Amino acid sequence: MIIFEQIFKMKKYLLFIALSAVAFTAKANCDNVKPFTVVVDRGHDSVDQGAIVDSESEYEILSSLVAQLTGEVKDNLNVIYHNPTGVQLTIDERAAQINALKPDLVISVHMGSSKNGPRQAAIVLNDKNSSFERSQEYAVKLINHLAQDSYFSTVRTEITGVALLEKINAPAFMLEIGNMNAKRDRYYLQTNGAKRVSVNFTAFLNELN
Repeated sequence: MIIFEQIFKMKKYLLFIALSAVAFTAKANCDNVKPFTVVVDRGHDSVDQGAIVDSESEYEILSSLVAQLTGEVKDNLNVIYHNPTGVQLTIDERAAQINALKPDLVISVHMGSSKNGPRQAAIVLNDKNSSFERSQEYAVKLINHLAQDSYFSTVRTEITGVALLEKINAPAFMLEIGNMNAKRDRYYLQTNGAKRVSVNFTAFLNELN
């Protein structure tokens, strides 16, 4: 009986070691998973402030919006805000800094400045981007989330020759949120609208990867 008890105890010990090894391997594999990196690039800087309407600049509105843009994201997501202090950069410098971060997705945030009125958002793509098809896939996902906000009567896509997007070595698109020429949009993005945009943007991020 003593021999059988010793064998039984040895089997339990070996099983414990085996399970511990499996658990450790699984944790190690999780730790080694590369996070999905999203770079959020606020359009313009402290020198080139973009559109200025009624003494309000696109740069100032976007700085406030981007600071609130992301809520709680999953552990496997890494969100980086590029150039948060608004240092003046050329397009080439901006692209080089972003590429050095090795992102999986880049979103450049701007406001529109058309004469088409308020309550619009747009996803702008460049078909010369090296990951154009992937950019389109991500754009569709973001549009679906932005459309949850009833404030935006139109969420459209367009393809233009935005230089920054062409120089990015990853999927990339520009998000034009609201219209600088519409007082209503400027007010919305600086008040309760910022929270709504944040909720939908965060939901989009958590669908990635």
